[in-house]
Amino acid sequence: MSIDLDITELAERLRRRELRAETLVSDYLERITALDAWLHAYVAVYADEALAAARAADLQLDQGIWLGPLHGVPIALKDLIDITGRPTTIGSPIHANTVAARTAELVQQLQRAGAIILGKTHMVQFAMGAWGFNQHMGTPRNPWDDHVHRIPGGSSSGSAVAVAGRLAPAAIGTDTGGSVRVPASYCGITGLKPTVGRISSRGVVTLSQTLDSVGIFAHSAADARLVFDVLAPAEPGEWREPLDASRFGIAGATLGRLPEAFLADVTPAVRRAYEASIALYQGLGARIVEVSLPATLAEFKAVTGDIMMTEGVASFEREMTDSTLPVDDSVRPRLLVGLDVPAVRYLAALRERDRLQAEMQTRLQGVAGLLTPTTFTTALPLTEIDHANAPVHYTRIGNLLQMCGVSVPNGRDEAGLPTGLQILCPGGEDRLALYLAEVFQRHSDWHRERAHAHAQANAV
Repeated sequence: MSIDLDITELAERLRRRELRAETLVSDYLERITALDAWLHAYVAVYADEALAAARAADLQLDQGIWLGPLHGVPIALKDLIDITGRPTTIGSPIHANTVAARTAELVQQLQRAGAIILGKTHMVQFAMGAWGFNQHMGTPRNPWDDHVHRIPGGSSSGSAVAVAGRLAPAAIGTDTGGSVRVPASYCGITGLKPTVGRISSRGVVTLSQTLDSVGIFAHSAADARLVFDVLAPAEPGEWREPLDASRFGIAGATLGRLPEAFLADVTPAVRRAYEASIALYQGLGARIVEVSLPATLAEFKAVTGDIMMTEGVASFEREMTDSTLPVDDSVRPRLLVGLDVPAVRYLAALRERDRLQAEMQTRLQGVAGLLTPTTFTTALPLTEIDHANAPVHYTRIGNLLQMCGVSVPNGRDEAGLPTGLQILCPGGEDRLALYLAEVFQRHSDWHRERAHAHAQANAV
């Protein structure tokens, strides 16, 4: 069935006219109808518009007009991305009727490339939370467990669930401290957090202007690259390794790993998957060196918190300070902390960020990428999460230090839940990060495994 195919395969079948865009979109809409009441990935599905766009895409393809590998491919959007005439809820009932007056630049880019917008996906309220929990609009289910409601990761929860549950072949999210990579890891898919500003944020609601990136979910790094190429065309001098399968490899490259002191809290399953991933790269000829971080994980948390909470409460001050508005209990108290951060401390955090960034650049001299687990654990039951301890210990490093990163599935725990490997590269090296991820996926099959989603899936 078409929903089992990666974008690379879909693009070729659509271009050859072996598959029609209307059929593809219809297949996804059918699966959404069957499963989304269970998975709760979508806030809104634009069925009529998507089918109309698919018919238009087919007409172009029938006439020999091919706009590229996203032509006729459906994509879902996190519900903080504007589409003219549609509500942008930002994960909150407060904004259920806040209708956008413009369409985000990234949406226009996707549409010019022939992509079809399926709908908007659920998220943590105001993008403030990495577990994926939403008190007022509901928490999407992680599709890897049919019985226990496990967290999907957040804040781009619905986008990750849509891809993992095969309700969309790709989706767009945002990442302030791990909001693409954490749900990608928990949901067993690939998640790209580009360098800040690499994908346009015009028409995207911002939590933190310093830390936010627009990111991409897909089943593979190759698929994520196809979307990234549309949203962030290569700039002069940017690293672009020819992606000829015969040349895939990293023999002679140097990759970094974390010292033991930074791995003390990971679960055994996550640690096994991490060591196996490093061994895979070593087997391909990569040189592995230890790279010690320029601060402890607790120090990264403190600096990131001062920046995120201060900028976050500035973005949503009205919602946070009006006690009559329905703000999640896990969101309001944490963002209100930002009101108590003195300007001198906020500025000091920005200076410390600059110092840590410079120090990290020194430590990564000659190192193509830093390998870490994406999270300490696999997806927890919803009843076991601690809102005061977000699962962004490794991912927030990338945001604070202006790096780019990819999370790829790299194993399973004893319960069959996916683990994730994070690949961090210096800012601006987005295609290098994707290349390293593609190399990993050329020599492993974890990204090919699909969540079973729900027993109903057998009927779809």
